[in-house]
Amino acid sequence: MKTSPISIPSTNLEASTQDRILAAAERLFVDQGFAATSLRAIAEAANVNLAAAHYHFGSKQGLLAATLHARATPVNECRLAALDRLEAPGAQLNVTAVIGAYFQPFTHCELDQSLPRIIGRVAGEPQSLIRPLLEREFKPVTDRFIRALQRLLPNLTEEDLQWRFHFVIGAMIHLLAHSTPLGLAKSDRETEIQAFQRLQQFVVAGLTSPA
Repeated sequence: MKTSPISIPSTNLEASTQDRILAAAERLFVDQGFAATSLRAIAEAANVNLAAAHYHFGSKQGLLAATLHARATPVNECRLAALDRLEAPGAQLNVTAVIGAYFQPFTHCELDQSLPRIIGRVAGEPQSLIRPLLEREFKPVTDRFIRALQRLLPNLTEEDLQWRFHFVIGAMIHLLAHSTPLGLAKSDRETEIQAFQRLQQFVVAGLTSPA
């Protein structure tokens, strides 16, 4: 599978073309899914010719990789900055704080409001397509959080901790796709930050439970 990185534009016109293609691809991938979206449809929605889409991104798979990379980068940067602060000399590192740092992109960082829809759609794509992209974008950051947790939870094996963090990620994705429980309307008092605080309490209890 070809997953060409975004090429560095040499002119403002090229940058504008790339932006339009990425925006159109994201919208169509979210609305229709990867399989139902053609590269030609993306080019038409971006008002560019098909050759431009091939030139900048190589293939539809390359365009999906670029779309995910554009959204994953600020998430990863926010998480790592929060973890850096926790691991600085004199800072207090604990499980609750580590999970708070992992959730920080959705509670304290300014991210695009379309992100939950993108994550929900990506999570539903075939594993053979999306898993290599997810590992490339998120595994290095996830590994660093797991290493931080290993120091705090020495009673857990590495495999146990990987499984538990896997469940943390699953719960987070579910909350992003469904902001409230079934049958419970979102009240004015319940903000996204409060929802993630509820999730944080839940996952910390799971992480720190006996092996």
